[in-house]
Amino acid sequence: MSSEHLLAPRVEGRVHYLTAYPNPCLEFKDPELGLRQVAFQPAAEGRASGEKRWLAHASFPANGDLKFRIKLSEGHYDPPGPDRFYSTQLRILLLQDGQIYSYFPAAKVSPPRVMKIPRFIGTLPTRPLYVYLPRGYDEHTHRHYPVIYMHDGQNVFETYVEDSFSGSWKADMTANLLIAQGKMRECLIVGVANGSRSRIAEYLPPYMTLYTRARRSPRKPEKEIGKVERLQSRPRPVYGRAHRTLMYYQNEVQRYVLRHFRSLVGRENTATVGSSMGGLFSAYIAWDHPDFARHHAIMSPSFWITRNQEGALETIEHFRHGERRDLRLWLDSGTHYDGERDTRAARDALLENGYEEGVDFRYYLDHGAGHNEGAWAGRLGKVFQFFFPVE
Repeated sequence: MSSEHLLAPRVEGRVHYLTAYPNPCLEFKDPELGLRQVAFQPAAEGRASGEKRWLAHASFPANGDLKFRIKLSEGHYDPPGPDRFYSTQLRILLLQDGQIYSYFPAAKVSPPRVMKIPRFIGTLPTRPLYVYLPRGYDEHTHRHYPVIYMHDGQNVFETYVEDSFSGSWKADMTANLLIAQGKMRECLIVGVANGSRSRIAEYLPPYMTLYTRARRSPRKPEKEIGKVERLQSRPRPVYGRAHRTLMYYQNEVQRYVLRHFRSLVGRENTATVGSSMGGLFSAYIAWDHPDFARHHAIMSPSFWITRNQEGALETIEHFRHGERRDLRLWLDSGTHYDGERDTRAARDALLENGYEEGVDFRYYLDHGAGHNEGAWAGRLGKVFQFFFPVE
């Protein structure tokens, strides 16, 4: 098929490549033309003696992942192996040391890392913060980054999995992979640890009160239960304090991040991510405090806890009847005891309120997934790419 008869939209692209090999060749998969080859031309000197920066121009499919490799010599490729290809959303890129960039990076790029602030002191009880810094943070001092705030921060990063109470989301590993592939913008990721015993209150919206009952000795006869124990076993109110937690994020955590790290400002460059009660907290922030962030991942949310006296789920009713906000939402659940029905109801409420699925929000049903860190880790890459796709 000749190029003038191609059906899919095309775009002119450029691939820069650093190597000491004398005649590299770009090979990429074209859905209509099969495996195509384009010779590189020398463009500039490289980082060291003998190395050059090479440039190849090509007409690429405009949509979908671009799968490509570099033929270095007969039978030798980058990435190594006969059937391995890089995969990226970019059409203008530089490949350096196995990493894809949308800009010209420093000659030597520092690896990504996670920093831990063991005792962050603020108006809420002292707790650790965890901050992910992307590749090249040390060298690219002119660059500033979007910020993703993740709740239950002790569970967020594999680097500090020993701090977790139930496993890691592997957010650092997921971001490393997506950024290296040119599928996600370089971001700061801030894990804000929860308040342990006060976790439910910290994430519960202020319009809700949860009543909990203290445990009795399971086999104690009724006649042996004393007056004090009866009083202690009565339902106790847990008042929602999510508004205070949001103020803590906004006035203390965010200010700390702005002061100590090169973060972009503004709600367009800010996201929150949470699951279970953390997902409910992200829903509350999105709807009641949309000035903080535009992007919110509401994963396996505990909507059930907001059931009012009429039997309706209060947070979902806000989605249905409240004035529309300028938001981009990710809404998901698994199918194995993970609040699927409530999350579908939230999706339907957004649609009734005029939100457009695929534009204003994404709804994702993870078949077979349960309510655990492993399931959320498996979906996190989709969330990151939805919020901050590579530019």
